Amino acid sequence: MGELIQSGNSVPLSSNSETWNGLFCIWSEAISVCALALFALVLESIYPSPGGVLLLGLAALSYWNYRIGGRDVLYPAFTYTIIWTIVAAVYTFCPIPIDRIGLKTVAILLAGGASFSIGCLVGNRSLAGRKQNLQVLRASDVHDNPQPRNVLLALSVAVTLVLVVGVIRYAGSIFAISPQFLLALQSQDSPLENADMLTHVVLVSGGLLPVLTLWVLLIEETRRWKILLCAGCICLFPLFLPQRGLIMFTFCGCLTLFLLKRSDRSFRKLAMPLSFAALGIVGLMGVLSFSKTWVQTPGGFSITDGVWMYIAGPIATFNYAIYHPHAFEGQPAAVFSQILEPLSRLGLVNYQTLTQVNGFPFDKFVYVPFPGNVYTAYKPYYEDFGVIGCLVAFALFGFIEGRLFYASIRGNRIAIFCFAYLANALMFSTFDDFYHAFSRHLNILIFLIGYFWFMKRMRIRL
Repeated sequence: MGELIQSGNSVPLSSNSETWNGLFCIWSEAISVCALALFALVLESIYPSPGGVLLLGLAALSYWNYRIGGRDVLYPAFTYTIIWTIVAAVYTFCPIPIDRIGLKTVAILLAGGASFSIGCLVGNRSLAGRKQNLQVLRASDVHDNPQPRNVLLALSVAVTLVLVVGVIRYAGSIFAISPQFLLALQSQDSPLENADMLTHVVLVSGGLLPVLTLWVLLIEETRRWKILLCAGCICLFPLFLPQRGLIMFTFCGCLTLFLLKRSDRSFRKLAMPLSFAALGIVGLMGVLSFSKTWVQTPGGFSITDGVWMYIAGPIATFNYAIYHPHAFEGQPAAVFSQILEPLSRLGLVNYQTLTQVNGFPFDKFVYVPFPGNVYTAYKPYYEDFGVIGCLVAFALFGFIEGRLFYASIRGNRIAIFCFAYLANALMFSTFDDFYHAFSRHLNILIFLIGYFWFMKRMRIRL
């Protein structure tokens, strides 16, 4: 991972030159914000819409969080609101037809951003009431035990080999793996759906192990070949399986770990590389859309339109859910679905799944005017608990993210790992909700206990 993980902007200004540089940064930021606000107001006067109000409100929240977070782009509240600001900008100036949102939607989204920010502000503090010094996290510790992560790497390679062997067996030979065969694997009627039990287990959850191992290696390992080997294993899973989410999950965690390594995480220093990273992930979303039926069908949506739909669509669909509650009457509770479904199978509770209600395991499609069934992270909490419950939930999420951030920049390796794990939920909150993925949280808890509490304390003398 490098030599240290520490807070990015904690060194006080001492000399006159540093003081003038600090004042220049403050004034430049203020002027930039005023210029952007003026530009947005002009556009809003030409094209008045609630989307402009949402964009200005989120931009103001982002700037407030940036200053509160010590000009650290990794401060969770800033990450949360700046991503929502970018998505709101894409929605406001979306080049394809899209439904206009109402003021109620704007109020909920702004209140949600404010709730998350307040929770993060409270969480990013010492609960003991005393200031703690930053600690240096060194990759090569005198008490470090490399054996557990070597075991994880070996298991990751073994799981990947099971996947590759299964693919080759269903293809007939390694030379039969063509682009057409790979596209067939990405479809709903993939030949791997009828795989044997071992291969099926690997298909369902095998890709998670290499990802978690990669994060452990980035935190603790100094040998790059191990990191590259593990990253190569991860790349094979979305190549053979329809697991685009695995790429986003890996990307968000790795980006968080790489940023934690930097000593200066100000927006001025990282604006360019983060912009390239954002463009890269958007481009990757477009490339992965080749496997979608709406791209392959003649007369369907283009890849470019699909990217706009992915980014701007969830805001419009959430707005539809708010103003058409009757369309979602009778839907099962979503937040605790992963807890209620097993209890229902045991006969302990009466709970109907989405498949039993809708006929398929996804939310309803609505037209905004294109079809969409992604409703941002707010919809399950809004429908299950109402506005107040939704805001309380996101204040809690902000508090958790703030606590993890506070512990991470002080060198707590478990907090660093958890912070990387929740990066996907934080960075893709405009697209979907991953905070209530209780089954995955349980897997992560088992991994944390198994690795950090048991495997790390065991050393086999060879």
